[in-house]
Amino acid sequence: MHIHSKPSLLRLFMLLSLGLGANSAFAEPVLEYKIALADDGKSYEVWMKPSVTPKPDISLSGQLTLKVPHKAQFKPTKIVSGIEGVDWIEASRVDAPKEDPKHDYISFSYIGAQGNSAQNYDWTAKQELLVFSFANEKGCVDGVKLMANDDPYNIPNNSQRTNPGNQFTNLGWGAVGENNFKGIYGDEPKCLKK
Repeated sequence: MHIHSKPSLLRLFMLLSLGLGANSAFAEPVLEYKIALADDGKSYEVWMKPSVTPKPDISLSGQLTLKVPHKAQFKPTKIVSGIEGVDWIEASRVDAPKEDPKHDYISFSYIGAQGNSAQNYDWTAKQELLVFSFANEKGCVDGVKLMANDDPYNIPNNSQRTNPGNQFTNLGWGAVGENNFKGIYGDEPKCLKK
């Protein structure tokens, strides 16, 4: 005698929850950042490339920290989004912290709470996306790079009590609060010789 039973709604809900939770429980960092010199030879471009297409594609927040030579007195200007409806802003700056007094750290932030901006990235696996560009008030400067994970200033309880580093959260790559930033790719930009 065979007994067949229909799964209860509770059991079905639990199975769905486990399946959806697996996406975030085992989420790995997937998004790489790159900084490059634009074709004009004067401005910088920030590119990002995921290894996986997110499903759903809902980008909640992001941060990118530049490391620039202190002596350059670098001042970002003309910040222009590469994605319609998405704004990256200069959110914080620390000049010559004691962990690395030869460099300044400038963080840009994105918050996906504005209209439909959380869905405007349209990420596709292994495809670069120009996220934003900016210039330096005094022109191109060599030594501009993205802050590495092992940077001496990228530590909890740093001398300025700030939260530097790189971060991105997309619900298709994990849960709220997870950092999907994987690392940096590409070479450090070099200014064109005059």
